[in-house]
Amino acid sequence: MSTVFQPFGMKPSFHPSGLDRSVPFAGTNSYTVGTPNYSAPYSLSSGQSFFQYQPVGITSSGQLTIAATAAGTSPVYGVFDGVEYTTAEGRRTLGKSISKASLDAASAIVFWIFQDPEIVYEIQCGAAVPSSSIGSEYNFSATSGYTTADGYTIGTGGAGFSTTAIANSAVASGAQGQVRVVGLGREVAYPSGALNNWNDAYTIVQVQIANNTFRAPKVSV
Repeated sequence: MSTVFQPFGMKPSFHPSGLDRSVPFAGTNSYTVGTPNYSAPYSLSSGQSFFQYQPVGITSSGQLTIAATAAGTSPVYGVFDGVEYTTAEGRRTLGKSISKASLDAASAIVFWIFQDPEIVYEIQCGAAVPSSSIGSEYNFSATSGYTTADGYTIGTGGAGFSTTAIANSAVASGAQGQVRVVGLGREVAYPSGALNNWNDAYTIVQVQIANNTFRAPKVSV
C-alpha cells in the first residue's frame, strides 16, 4: 500500500507504441531558442530551479518555464529530464537539475525534455484515488512542497528531483485538467514494499498530459 506521501514528479513509465520513448535521452527532444549562443531559453523566478521529472511549459515568448498548476492558466509542454550547458569557466556540463543562478551564469544551454504526447507517466496523488478515476483529469497540487516548482537536490551539485504531485481530487466533469489518469502506477509502495493499489492513502497513478501544447485539450466527461 502507498501509505507515505513522497511524490517524485512525473516519472516516465512507458510509451504505448512499445518503443523506448520514455527512456532518458532516448525519448527526449532538445529544446533551445535557436539564437547564436543559445542564450536565455528559460524563464524562472529568483530562487527557482528545474528538477528532473518536473512538468514544464513554454511562455508566450518561447522560453522554457515551470508548468502551471491548473489547465486554465497554460498547457503543459512536457517533462524536464536534464540540461547541458557551458559553465562560466568554459566547461561543458550535463545535469539532471539546475538552478536559475547556474543558468544565468551559463551559455550554450540545451534542455532535454520528454515531449511526446503519448508518453505515460507515473505520479503520486495527495489522497486516495479509486479505480473509477480512469479517464478523469487532475490539475497539479497547489500545496507548498508539492507544486510544479518544488523539488530537492542531493548534496552540492548533486542530482535534483521534482516533488510535484497531483491535486487531491479530480477536476469537475466537463472541466479541463493538466493530466488524465489512464491506469494504476506500477511503483512498489514505500515503505512497506507492497504493491501500489487503488484507494491507497496516497495512490500512485499512471497519467498522460491532457492539456498538451501539441494537441487540442480534451475535457473529462
